[in-house]
Amino acid sequence: MRLSFLMLAFFAGTSIVSAAEPFEAFLKNHCIRCHGPDQVERDLRIDQLSRDFKSGQDGHLWGEIVERINAGEMPPEDEPQPTENEIATVISQLDTRIREGRAARMAARPPVAHYRLSRQEYQNTVYDLLGVRYDPTQPGELNADPLWHGFERIGSQLSLSPSHVERYYRASEIVLSRAFPEKPVESQLVHKSAAEIRYSGGQRQQAYLERFGIKRPLRALIFPGRELQALQPNWFGANANQSGLYRARLQVSGVRPPGGQTPHLRIGKRTGEGTNEGLIELDILAPEDKPEIIEFEVFLEMPTSLDFNVVVTDIISRDKGAHHRNILGGSDYVFTHTSETTLLNPTGPKLFDEEGNGIFSFVLLDWIEWEGPIESEAERATRTDVLPPADASLEVVTQHLNRFAQRAWRRPVTDDEVRPYILAYQEELAAGEDSASAYQIALLGVLNSRNFTYLVEGDTQARPRLNDFELASRLSYFLWSSMPDQALFDAAAQGKLTEDQLAQQVDRMLADSKIERFVSDFPRQWLQLHRVGMFPPDGNLYPEYDVWLEASMREEVEQYFREVFDNNMSIDEFITSDWTMANSRLCKFYGLPAPKTSGVHRVAVTPEDHRGGLLTMGAILGLTSDGTRHRPVHRGVWISEAIFGKTPPPPPANVDPIEPNPPDSPKATIRQKIAAHTQNANCAACHRKIDPLGLAFDQFDAIGQWRTHERVDKGTGQDPLVDPSGEMPDGRTFADAEQFKQLVLEDRDRFLQGLIEHLCSYGLRRVLTVDDQQDIQAIVEEAKQKNYQLKDIVRAVALSDLMKKR
Repeated sequence: MRLSFLMLAFFAGTSIVSAAEPFEAFLKNHCIRCHGPDQVERDLRIDQLSRDFKSGQDGHLWGEIVERINAGEMPPEDEPQPTENEIATVISQLDTRIREGRAARMAARPPVAHYRLSRQEYQNTVYDLLGVRYDPTQPGELNADPLWHGFERIGSQLSLSPSHVERYYRASEIVLSRAFPEKPVESQLVHKSAAEIRYSGGQRQQAYLERFGIKRPLRALIFPGRELQALQPNWFGANANQSGLYRARLQVSGVRPPGGQTPHLRIGKRTGEGTNEGLIELDILAPEDKPEIIEFEVFLEMPTSLDFNVVVTDIISRDKGAHHRNILGGSDYVFTHTSETTLLNPTGPKLFDEEGNGIFSFVLLDWIEWEGPIESEAERATRTDVLPPADASLEVVTQHLNRFAQRAWRRPVTDDEVRPYILAYQEELAAGEDSASAYQIALLGVLNSRNFTYLVEGDTQARPRLNDFELASRLSYFLWSSMPDQALFDAAAQGKLTEDQLAQQVDRMLADSKIERFVSDFPRQWLQLHRVGMFPPDGNLYPEYDVWLEASMREEVEQYFREVFDNNMSIDEFITSDWTMANSRLCKFYGLPAPKTSGVHRVAVTPEDHRGGLLTMGAILGLTSDGTRHRPVHRGVWISEAIFGKTPPPPPANVDPIEPNPPDSPKATIRQKIAAHTQNANCAACHRKIDPLGLAFDQFDAIGQWRTHERVDKGTGQDPLVDPSGEMPDGRTFADAEQFKQLVLEDRDRFLQGLIEHLCSYGLRRVLTVDDQQDIQAIVEEAKQKNYQLKDIVRAVALSDLMKKR
């Protein structure tokens, strides 16, 4: 009842505002003691906040104060409490002052805003513009994008330094050279047998087999910890430098010990002895006598070398296993079939037990073939009519360049705007260049214009809303992370991005295959998945952790988000569920039944599995760890940011770190150690709100494994029991993570608003302000009417009034 009354007062406008501005007396009586000259909690001095609401200097802080008073969080329970009438009056007064300044703050914004494309968006845009594949993450290409709480597309963070300009110019040269090569690119098929790859042709080994009368072909045994070449540039001869999309087919099978890990084949560039990048990850489930043919497509920057590597954790150490690997990798070790191993290699390492079961997990390769580069008709069609005829007049050249610039700049373009590039074209002709080379200089100019590398919103004359072309780009970069397609361009040109017609376009975009980019990009940024593996777990403490498990954890999150989105499920599924998305490696880690086929599958979980929802996924639990131990405070901060959309203030300077347990002291949990921080008055207020959110997951260690006791390396006594109980800031208590999830579900509207704010920051490419709250609330109300379903929420954001504003 109180909340309803307060919300009514919040939106009541000026009807109950007194001319005397009573909020100063309220702040003096209830706030200044903890946020004033004598005491500064949360690094906030309310007495020093600007009262010039039109300037907006401290508008976000005043907005937070209103929110906390309205939620009953200020003043704290142990302080004298105001009456409901006093609360309603101060909320109405502050809200009115904040609203009065909104128009002035909006008018103070610069008339034109520029938002640089992220690397991912640049990659997608050049592909959709010219059908060209380009990887900006390769060494020497575009600089990494700075992050803001995981988001890589916030305009204020994406600057353009001189080094950026040079790299963008080089990138555009690469893109155009691939779009319009001097010689047509021809696809080539290369087939390599195991004998060619493993035994340099295998003539000597084949003669050895013939002496024993063995008819089976040679196979390559790929043993954990030793690489085998999967691709060499010289396989393609003169075409070794042709970057593009390649299709690979390989015939493989696997051997695994009873109860052991599924052999996992990783294909990628070598990074060290026995390690490589995970360009392609494959679970090999086919048995030796029934090998499977696996096919995949991958973009390759050529020339490149790729290696096979089998990734499992249940292997002998590198030191002890060196002798095994040297023998197995030597040319004298011959392999055809497990039944013939002892016959062919009587003095070789033992790979099978007395019953013929494998002792280690390994992969058997029969052959591999590569085909490429591959280019589709649709990709070639994007370049249709970009180049003018060789004998084209200057007028025709200008028309071609204008049409290209309109697509590249994502708006109508005048001849005056392309004239500098036409002049460059003419200068190249005068210098003796042929028309094709001269025209590419003009194209380079278009692709290096800020109109291409930036999303430009606004005019020299300030306006509050986007025009149709700007809206088309905002929508396409929100949902597709790329430029508008022709249908969206046409709708913008015809003024059809309004009401029902806008809804039709958004529905079409949500159904397009390019929505996969949103499904991949948004959860990665929202949930800060870049932090997974940032601090690699200590191999001595967590020997079960490997690169395959890490990749499986990341994929679980993305595939889970995809499942919820594709089926338009409620966002409640993000908090708790009776299912998850896992492959065989993750199932083994979680203790779930292994799937019978390779890849990621939807699998059921029970309460005894302690999984379900995002919060108990290995990736989420591990991304806040430091590689040696879990960090409850960091987990709490992550939940506050990602789930509730609230970033806690930074800790005070010179906060003492948590020290290791002394050898002569009783073993203590991290929870017991961080309790000391709450004794500091300057820390207590924040820890009261943050710590319970992270401590709820204390039954999961640094890599997300379930446990009942906390491992403490030093100290006396037994490893202590973990205590995941806690109390929410509003006084509700929980005993463990499952009860905590239920409390979060009771607060689903807070989670809903936090998710919508993250979606809006992602779509608007900026940090939200107090001036956005009314529009955010409108989206929240619509989402609640749609039963909190994820795809409907994304649709509501795309169609919202906020998305149409500058």
